[in-house]
Amino acid sequence: MSTESPTQLGFERRPGFPMSFQTANARVQVTVEGAVIADSSRAMLMEEDGHQPVYYFPQNDVRMHLLSRSTHSTR
Repeated sequence: MSTESPTQLGFERRPGFPMSFQTANARVQVTVEGAVIADSSRAMLMEEDGHQPVYYFPQNDVRMHLLSRSTHSTR
């Protein structure tokens, strides 16, 4: 099993596409039609060349009962 961080592994697979993953350092909210879906001061921000920034939220900061499961997944 590798002891490398996910950032290092991603960089090794695609060295021409640097990425970073760090604490967002701000309160981040997600709202849909006025309803707050997620609210966190612990969100993480991933930035990767060629892609829009993506926020990741701790599950406890997301109102999961307002979401529905989809078949979408990422690698």
